[in-house]
Amino acid sequence: DRGYEAIEEKLAQVGAQIGGRSWDLAATIERPAGAGGVLYATGNQNSGVTLFVQHDRLVFDYNCFGEHHVVASTALVPTGPSVVGVRFRRLAQGGEATLVIDGKTCGAVRVPFVMRMISSVGASVGYDHGSPVSLRYAGEFPFEGDLRRLDIDLVKPGTADAAELAAT
Repeated sequence: DRGYEAIEEKLAQVGAQIGGRSWDLAATIERPAGAGGVLYATGNQNSGVTLFVQHDRLVFDYNCFGEHHVVASTALVPTGPSVVGVRFRRLAQGGEATLVIDGKTCGAVRVPFVMRMISSVGASVGYDHGSPVSLRYAGEFPFEGDLRRLDIDLVKPGTADAAELAAT
């Protein structure tokens, strides 16, 4: 039934407005050995943000108008159930993305400029809709495991965490 597919497609493009601010993303997944793919993406090949599993590593790519700031986890993403994610903190004009696997920090990348608006293409969960945000994969690169839940928490400006990081 095309009616349901059309609604599902529109819902896949709805997500938190993460441009220009601090946020946390956590994905509850279960994956077999070797499974990879996009957990979250927003934007397109011109600008965007994506978090994915590739070669058993968690990877974050902040594509700022074609300038890619990428970090791959120092730890392997475990097989079976886990919670993986990224903490993004705005630091004045720039920012920092920190990868987290099961509560442990496992890599970080500095971003010299934080985009206030991230493309006109909305969010995708479990695949990358449209042109790929990252140069590290092609097509939709759907997640091959079980993506059970994906949460994005926006960090309110003025909170102790955001204020402390902004001062660095």
